[in-house]
Formats: sequence, C-alpha cells, structure tokens
Amino acid sequence: MSTNPQRLGKYELLERLGQGGMAEVWKAQDTQLQRNVAMKILHADLQEDPNFITRFEREAQLIASLHHPNIVQIHDFQVSHPPESSTPTAYMVMDYVEGGTLEDYIASTSARRKFPSPNQIVHLFTSISLAIDYAHQKGMIHRDIKPANILLDKHNTTRNSMGEPILTDFGVAKLLGVSSSTLSSSQSGTPLYSSPEQAQGYPGNERSDLYSLGVILYEMVTGVPPFRGNTPIDVITQHLNVTPTSPALINPTIPPALTMVIM
Repeated sequence: MSTNPQRLGKYELLERLGQGGMAEVWKAQDTQLQRNVAMKILHADLQEDPNFITRFEREAQLIASLHHPNIVQIHDFQVSHPPESSTPTAYMVMDYVEGGTLEDYIASTSARRKFPSPNQIVHLFTSISLAIDYAHQKGMIHRDIKPANILLDKHNTTRNSMGEPILTDFGVAKLLGVSSSTLSSSQSGTPLYSSPEQAQGYPGNERSDLYSLGVILYEMVTGVPPFRGNTPIDVITQHLNVTPTSPALINPTIPPALTMVIM
C-alpha cells in the first residue's frame, strides 16, 4: 500500500498487525457495532487484473459461507474507491482473535525441545482437522496451511491450553488468482509446508492440505520442519525428491503409531 489508510468505510484502522506479499492485516474498530475486528487489505498491485473484482466478490462469498468454530468468520468484504487514490481497495473483515499463532507456540516449545504432551497434540490437531474436513466438504481448499495461518485464541482454552486453534486465510490464493508457480518468494515465503504438487505449480486439492498438516505435525513433535534449505528452491526440491528423516530418529519418545501417521 502506498499510504497508510486511517479509515475504510465504517471501519477505523487502529494497528497494523502484519504485512505480507499479498495483503496487510489490521486491527480495526467497526464504528457502528463498536467492536474490534481484523481487516485484511489486499495490495493494490494485485488489483490491476481486470477480472479481480468479479473474482474477489465470488471467492469472498464462498469464504464467508464457512461457519465453523475453528475457522475465522468473515463478516464483510468490500471493494472501496477512496477519493485520495485512483486504485480501488479490496478488503475483508473478520473476527479479531486475540492471541499468538501456532508458529509462535512452536518456536517457544517444540523448537526448544519442550514438546507438547500427546494429549495436547491430539486435541489440537483434532480441532484443526475437523475444521479442514468441514471446509473440504463445502468444496473449499485452503492451499496455504502453515503455523502462521493458525491463530490460538487465548480467551478459549477449554479444550486446548495454548488456545483454541482458528484457521485463517482459507482460499485466499484462489481469491487473488495466483498459484504456487506465480507467487514470488516475498508472497509465498519459504515453502516449508507446500505439497509436492503445489511446488510444481499445480493448484492443489484436499490431499495438499493434509500434506501441509502432516508437515506441521512433524515439526511439532521434532522441533524442526522435515525439509530445510538455504533457498526456497532447495526446500521445493526436497519436497519433490527426498524422503524425510523419520521423526522418531529426532525425538525417540514419539510412539511408533504416531510416526506412521506422520509419514
């Protein structure tokens, strides 16, 4: 974004929470309902696509139709035309989930060899898996499952002491009309969690989401992702050609059945 907006429609922007290659995320206040929300503001350069607005509205409706306690709820989506800019601004408004991400949690636990208990892992991945299964039954593929896209709601710790997991960014890659093969490294980040077919530039399907979930599970029980490299290409090549080290060789306390599930 060329400038930092202070307001979009009825939403007052309070604090930028994060920025990536495709969008910025802001904490905002709905001035009508007097509640905090999260806003994903899509970058202007992606809106030069003449089909963007039509695709945005179609895909945003599908994403907003998902109603599951472990998927962030979309409340609103708009394409606004601010007077100070000649470029329309597309944004989505969703629940504001207070808490860290699964990426933060792994960094403070598994990465330091402070592994979650088997019960914690089972409960966490049950919640995440049920959400993914629900979305798949609705015909929605996530295509970008990674720990940074899983929020941990610190106000809901009934089932998961680290916070109930809430999946974000469902279908965003399709909404933006980009694929793994066209994403720049700044947009996609290091492809630690991408499936082999996505690494080859295919759009991915339900199995792609499960592969990404397996990568996260591997990292949670070992403290490291199964494939690492100095460049994104190094990691992609390993996804395509290399069998990962058995997690039991890194963490011998892993039950054999869990090793089988991960592999």
